[in-house]
Amino acid sequence: MGTYLFGDTGELLDPQFDALSSLLDAGTFARVERLGITDGWRCLEVGGGGGSVATWLADVVAPSGHVTVTDLDVSRLEERDNITVLEHDVVSNILPGNAFDLVHARLVLFHLPARDTVLRKLRDSLRPGGWLVLDEFDCLPLDVLKAAPDDAKLIMRVKNAVLTLLDHAGAELAWGARIERALVDTGLHDVSGSREVQEWEGGSPGCRLLATTARQVRAKLPLSDAEFDRYLELMASPETIVSSYAICSAQGRR
Repeated sequence: MGTYLFGDTGELLDPQFDALSSLLDAGTFARVERLGITDGWRCLEVGGGGGSVATWLADVVAPSGHVTVTDLDVSRLEERDNITVLEHDVVSNILPGNAFDLVHARLVLFHLPARDTVLRKLRDSLRPGGWLVLDEFDCLPLDVLKAAPDDAKLIMRVKNAVLTLLDHAGAELAWGARIERALVDTGLHDVSGSREVQEWEGGSPGCRLLATTARQVRAKLPLSDAEFDRYLELMASPETIVSSYAICSAQGRR
């Protein structure tokens, strides 16, 4: 079944969600807006995390639309008049069929060994004409663009160690690179997508995400305390620049 690698460190989730929101929300919102989302749409947000996407969707589809937001941990999600929060395992629990105009999942299927089965489940929850939108990482491209040689080696050691842990937990490290093909293979139409590799400077949302991720798996990293502290310093320093994981997005219509 695989194990979600970052599920046991709740005190670090708020910084993680903040970094992800700062890094990815604007792109997510722009893609969904281009689909024509408007008042009255019924939306499903899978893996709602800190709730920023669900809250934005609820504002856009108000007053007559509705958002259902799901996660395994819903403690950071808030219900309101047009938001229903549902504690839900997308792998094992049922989703209603033919129910939603939009289904969105961000950095969810990446972690799931049963991702192709879950993808079909998400497809079936769409109304005819509804859109499925995925935002995922392809984790392989990240490289160091600016750092002292020893610091660059340390950054790559941490990257490779974290990716090994993710792989062992059942994640598909290059999943983002194949999401368009996966949407086509599941029978969706009008499939398109994008791929972006950014430069992340120390202190940016991307580097803050890398630092928080490392903190969450600190006990499993083969680093001394001095090496780990140095890594955190590098992720906070504007003198550090790395090329990002590839940010991959795709959408398809039922």
